[in-house]
Amino acid sequence: MTSETTDLDYALIRRVARGETPALAELIRRHQTRLYNLAYRLLKDPLDAEDALQEVFIKVHEHAARFEPKATVGAWLNRITANHCLNRLRQRHFQESLDAEDAVAVVDTGASPLEALEEQDLARRLEELLAKLPENQRRALILKRFGDLSYQEIAAEMGLSPQAVDGLLKRARQTLKNALQDYLE
Repeated sequence: MTSETTDLDYALIRRVARGETPALAELIRRHQTRLYNLAYRLLKDPLDAEDALQEVFIKVHEHAARFEPKATVGAWLNRITANHCLNRLRQRHFQESLDAEDAVAVVDTGASPLEALEEQDLARRLEELLAKLPENQRRALILKRFGDLSYQEIAAEMGLSPQAVDGLLKRARQTLKNALQDYLE
């Protein structure tokens, strides 16, 4: 990201904080594709990702005055989007847990029934393992894997060094690998 781009984003966010609607429209135009991709990677549903992104930009509008330039506007937007999507996933998971008591969902993936059950079991197990990771490891892993951020961007967003991010990611991956060893064999 160039200095000129960063300066323009900072100027836009200050204008949004003053209530200037055209500045919000420009900020959305500049970041919506990247943020949509992040939301879609996390939520795995295009309509849900669109809804989440609308809610994110409402939050941006409401909280623009709170922005502190510790990181770039893009990193701040990534953090808001990732946190919002993670909250939606938690709500979805809770609702699915309630719904599972009433019905069993069947998804046609073209796999045999045994393969489909194994895939569902692996997905469920991976989600549980992710939830058990320490918050900083989980956040770094999600930002890297689903946010497609560089180590430097993750470091700036989390207030860490790139080396610390590398350590978090290595520990998270090792924990997941150890816990999923029976699936990997």
